[in-house]
Amino acid sequence: MLPDSVQMRAARLVYFKVKSGTGITEGQDTAYCPYCRHCSEPSDFRTKEQVRYARELVVREARKGVERMITDALGLGPSGKRKLGGGFISMELSYKPGTLAPVRRPFEDEVRRDVICPHCTLEQTVFGLATWCADCGEDIFMVHVAAELAVTRRMVDDVPRRLESLGKRVAAKDLENCLEDAVSIFEASTKAIVRRAFIQRGETEEQIDAHFKKVGNSFQSIQRTKAQLKALFGFDLGQDSMWNDLARSFEKRHPVTHNLGVIDRKYLERAQEAEREGREVAIIGSDIESLLVIVKEALALIHAGLVRKPSSNGG
Repeated sequence: MLPDSVQMRAARLVYFKVKSGTGITEGQDTAYCPYCRHCSEPSDFRTKEQVRYARELVVREARKGVERMITDALGLGPSGKRKLGGGFISMELSYKPGTLAPVRRPFEDEVRRDVICPHCTLEQTVFGLATWCADCGEDIFMVHVAAELAVTRRMVDDVPRRLESLGKRVAAKDLENCLEDAVSIFEASTKAIVRRAFIQRGETEEQIDAHFKKVGNSFQSIQRTKAQLKALFGFDLGQDSMWNDLARSFEKRHPVTHNLGVIDRKYLERAQEAEREGREVAIIGSDIESLLVIVKEALALIHAGLVRKPSSNGG
């Protein structure tokens, strides 16, 4: 979690976890936010819940200490009582401490994306596609991308089992979902890279939001992606056959998303495929596996072309 002074710089994504015993385990004097690369002492990265928990523990222990001091000062025994005098005149002192309030353990958000830094081996968990390693501050964005693609690949690998146990239609839907996931990973990753490029160019949040309003869902299409990157950054992705392969695969998303997988005229016009209108679009596991490989290669090219390495004190 970021310290309060930095929360506004990464207001949407400020929570992460690291696994003790991994990464830099000795002599670490600096840690990094995985989202904005703010650097500070490791102890500065804390959540409000952790601060609340620590404060309540301190108050509880302080109260217990005060109660022990009172008990010792009055000379009370384990029973909390002391008898003074004897015979006809006697007194009894007693002290009953109040009930200590329970201390709730800190509530931790559920974070589902795990990744291991290839540079320092830190095991960390984040929201979304983070960029930086929390220990060494290295750019591990493409490691996060690879992890997301690996999840989809495992889903593809499970399709034969699902086919056997649940039938053809479920298996077909699984492959359609994997296709949509591949397009979504490309779109989300490209947006993240583009946002970072805007920030490095010195643009304000208002300017960045205005850019993205114009971009819309362009990154769901390879042709529109190429046009946007050319217009926004003068970055030409070229005419490699990889982009044509991606474009054909991405076009299959249209009938899947909008027409239950049934081929319509719009798809035939855009994809230029020799398929028949009214039939279901052909999606097979090996095609998705190839698509995932190409998506990773394409995103690596966009990442390398648009972002620069950070300075020693920021992203």
